[in-house]
Amino acid sequence: MADSEYTDDETEYEGPSSQAVIWDAFWTPLRMLFSKTAFRIYLNTLLFIGATLLLVGISGIAYGIFYLRFIPTVGVDRVVHLQFGDANPWGTASLDPEFVSSLPYDVAVALDMPRTPSNLEVGNFMIDLTLYSPQTSSVLPTSANSLNPISQSRRPAILTYSSPMVDVARRMARLPLYVVGWRREAETLDIPMMEKVEFARGARNLPQSLRLEIQSDGKLQIYSARVEFRARFTGLRWFMYRWKLTSFVIFSSMFWTVSMASASLTWFLLNLVLRSEPVSTDEIKDEERDIVKEESETEDISSSSGAVKIKEEPEEQGSSSLLQSYLAGDEGAIGSGLEDPEERGIQKRRSHLSGYDS
Repeated sequence: MADSEYTDDETEYEGPSSQAVIWDAFWTPLRMLFSKTAFRIYLNTLLFIGATLLLVGISGIAYGIFYLRFIPTVGVDRVVHLQFGDANPWGTASLDPEFVSSLPYDVAVALDMPRTPSNLEVGNFMIDLTLYSPQTSSVLPTSANSLNPISQSRRPAILTYSSPMVDVARRMARLPLYVVGWRREAETLDIPMMEKVEFARGARNLPQSLRLEIQSDGKLQIYSARVEFRARFTGLRWFMYRWKLTSFVIFSSMFWTVSMASASLTWFLLNLVLRSEPVSTDEIKDEERDIVKEESETEDISSSSGAVKIKEEPEEQGSSSLLQSYLAGDEGAIGSGLEDPEERGIQKRRSHLSGYDS
């Protein structure tokens, strides 16, 4: 019986059990993952990723809008339906508001003419092109045409000469194509009319209509006539037009950087404002409950070690009372073999306590 009491005393002095240690090691990382601080970090990360993706899309759309607004139409073509009669062939065409102020344009006239003997006999002829502002009420060949012209140019033109022998050889070589219909006995003349012409600022200074007139001494035969406008980009427009992908990456990144900096500054200021607001009583109570809960968990973990200290004092009091009763007893029985089992248990407990204190 004394041996069983001795073993029970030893178990009381043992530390926390292995099961409690394993359970605490399992739950500690989970508490960190699901704590308020972790949820705040998760929320900030999600907001940052969402804001980043949203601003990337907005940056791409903003660059596309800026490109369409800043880069005008490169080429503008207008077909002119010539009017034939007693006077020289002439025609008009309207122009959409596709031009940009202070941007140089090259203007050319394309004439598709057959190589007939009459056209070859005419030789040189003149092409007159006039651009009119929106204020011009009419582009007919009257005195009103001289009111508000923006730009006017007259250039000579002539069909390409070829000797009779060369002309016959060329026709014989192209005879199968002529028969099939893949080629025609015609020539297209591209006549530059204006180089680097610029229009002043303001909608009234941009061309809205044009008038084309073919001036010659003899009758000309013309298949079709077309006026071509070609923009000549310089500086930033040239870079954005020639290097579309590179300019997209650069300007979109710049817009995204500015947007992210503005959003981060706004988020930082909002955090400062929200932190400076007074905390409500409900939040204080919730924090107090969390603190109490954490303290109770720490007490549960250290309960086994605390129980040893709590049980130590009554053990010492019982041993001291037994020791006093033992000393008050018969002196002749001390250390003899006539001791009862209870006294032997007291001696073992006393030696165990003295060894533990040392």
